[in-house]
Amino acid sequence: MKILRNIVTAFIMLSTVVYAKEVQTVFSYSTPPFVFKDGSGIVMELMEKSLAYKSHTVKPVFVNIGRGLEMYKAGYVDASSLLNKSSGIKTNYSEYFMQYHNAIFALKKNNFKIEKLDDLSSYYFSSFQNATDYLGEEFAKVANKAKEKYSEIADQKQQVYKLLMGRTELTIMDKSIFEYYKNKLISEGKISKDIKIQKFELFKPSKFRAAFRDKQIRDDFNAGLKKLKESGKYDEIYEKYSNLYFKIKR
Repeated sequence: MKILRNIVTAFIMLSTVVYAKEVQTVFSYSTPPFVFKDGSGIVMELMEKSLAYKSHTVKPVFVNIGRGLEMYKAGYVDASSLLNKSSGIKTNYSEYFMQYHNAIFALKKNNFKIEKLDDLSSYYFSSFQNATDYLGEEFAKVANKAKEKYSEIADQKQQVYKLLMGRTELTIMDKSIFEYYKNKLISEGKISKDIKIQKFELFKPSKFRAAFRDKQIRDDFNAGLKKLKESGKYDEIYEKYSNLYFKIKR
């Protein structure tokens, strides 16, 4: 009987090892504190630790948002941290695992009045790549109405820099990413620490799911994510980066 139990246990362990996979996953290269190229960041850790619950590992691929979408659609990678269902891509989506909190930023000295999204079309404004897919139908209509006044920038550090240097009037991005790059530009001596910012919060949080080609790996990710939340380790990841930089909203 003992021998039989040992055989069954060994078989289960072997099955787990055999199925455990290296999951090639797309991440945006310019979204700290969510993703850093050294393999750290909130999104990086959420993906890695959720998949590790079933012994999977992550092989990150760092690209801009637009390129990441194309790579996933073309089948070059196994998973993506950049998708939500508004992308229109039919695939195996996970449960929501994080959200971005986007806002409109301006130099305070300009004293702009932005009360609704349609007000944006009166100004020159920029956002991150594929923002018209992520920020909702109303924003997409405003961007289309603005025509050449609207632009999308792949490098979000440059997006912040152009606003702070007065090269665009408004920019739209996640609040924590903006804060990270503003502080970095100040530390590098590229902008003055005395620049004052005006912020308009007209967007609901953008909830993100991870996307997987393999349904079983998606299910394993969901199981790991659930465990992370139940154990409190999900909150610990956010607290870790909040302690390193500034308070980061979940």
